[in-house]
Amino acid sequence: MGFKYAVVSPTMGWIGHNVMETPREIMAAVAEAGYDGIDVPGEPKQMDGKEWRKMAEEAGLEVPEVLAAWAFHHAGEERYLTSLDSAVRACGIQYAKDTVELAAEIGARFVELCTAQTTVPQVPYPLDPISEMRKHFKESICEICDHAKQYDVTILLEPLNCYEGLPGVLTTVHEAVSYVEELKRDNLGVQPDNFHMNISESSIVGALRRARGHIKHYHFNESNRAMHGTGHSPFKEIVRTLKDINYDGYIAMYMPLTTQRIFQSAPGAAMYGTRSAESIGESDDSRTLLEYVSQPIQLVKEIERLVDAERAYYEIESPRY
Repeated sequence: MGFKYAVVSPTMGWIGHNVMETPREIMAAVAEAGYDGIDVPGEPKQMDGKEWRKMAEEAGLEVPEVLAAWAFHHAGEERYLTSLDSAVRACGIQYAKDTVELAAEIGARFVELCTAQTTVPQVPYPLDPISEMRKHFKESICEICDHAKQYDVTILLEPLNCYEGLPGVLTTVHEAVSYVEELKRDNLGVQPDNFHMNISESSIVGALRRARGHIKHYHFNESNRAMHGTGHSPFKEIVRTLKDINYDGYIAMYMPLTTQRIFQSAPGAAMYGTRSAESIGESDDSRTLLEYVSQPIQLVKEIERLVDAERAYYEIESPRY
């Protein structure tokens, strides 16, 4: 069975397009490029879920996921689900609940959840005891999952690398799987990301095999966050492994990081659609929106085609002598 493909629309800011400002234009390009879906930002105070659902349907797209904003430089406030400060945790939990309700209105099945670094990054180790942060994180997950269950929404844990996430809490796929298996919520899953795994995992393929059955959505990012194929992500091995573990969900494509000015725009970074292209500068080349969104899906579909051909020849239909 083939994958479905989506665009992570909050990353449109990396190529100079703001999905909050021009959603119809972006959705039209995504559909024309051959995608099946589009992931949208988690901005409950700024988005009318029914309107976004209508726009996606008119474009012929599904909305698999609402991508929440957890880091201070994305959110503009502290939403740390691990915090020892109960007021800070409550803020994050309420935001998650509001985002779940937004997802239900839009018709999205998933809401992403992570443990982003604090306002002042704590590297290489967090200042607070990891055991305490993990305890609070698990409590937060359970409360959010219980709320999401009412709306038939699944919460996905996305491990961030150890420089963007809190080490010891949720920076590896193994840690994500451990929460899922311990908490036993049927609406809790895992969302790996190529870029983060490239930094935090000893083996991307090994991590994916460990998460077999728990992966519900997949971020197909490049190791350098640039154009797909210009880094060293082992795309072919990743696609083969996803096939081997019977993953048949969405491959969600990040757009390439085209300018450091865009990446460093904070707070309210363009990645989450809260700044205009005029305020952050245009992208560094002259490719059209359609050309940008077409490149990754064409590349990965070709890789998928090759992997399917190899599996059919060597593993499924090869004669036995």
